[in-house]
Amino acid sequence: MNSDHIKCRVNAYVEIEKHSNVKYEYNHVLQKLAVDRILPYPYFYPYAYGFIPQTKADDGDELDVLLLTDQKCHIDTHYDVYIVGALVMEDEKGMDEKILAVLCDDTTASTICDIDDISDDAKDNIHWFFSNYKSKTPNKWSRVHGFVNREEAIELYHRSKI
Repeated sequence: MNSDHIKCRVNAYVEIEKHSNVKYEYNHVLQKLAVDRILPYPYFYPYAYGFIPQTKADDGDELDVLLLTDQKCHIDTHYDVYIVGALVMEDEKGMDEKILAVLCDDTTASTICDIDDISDDAKDNIHWFFSNYKSKTPNKWSRVHGFVNREEAIELYHRSKI
């Protein structure tokens, strides 16, 4: 990674493992993960998914994060990550952006610095999943607007910090 790239290192908490169809949500009252729902076929999370602690997004939940790695990321675990972009989308609760990040100690951290470094296949899979994963769930919907670069994603993170 070039020294002229601004790195924004944050902590990410993983709720859902890569390729899982089990949608967990962290229950703050019980202080543990709880199953929210099981996604129907063919919907499986394309990457490990969770949130950035001590943030509050426009939908009232923590700011969501997707970890772009082939490494196994375990649920109920915190990881240090660099923000590289974001997916801008909305759902029935309002705007619901997803921060895209790489693990700080992963080799992808040296090759993926910004949204344009993410392969078109990976972006297509992310876009398709989040455009469709609620389509079979009553009273839920999602609409993807597109991707934003690292700088805009970092601004989104800073606006969400509490």
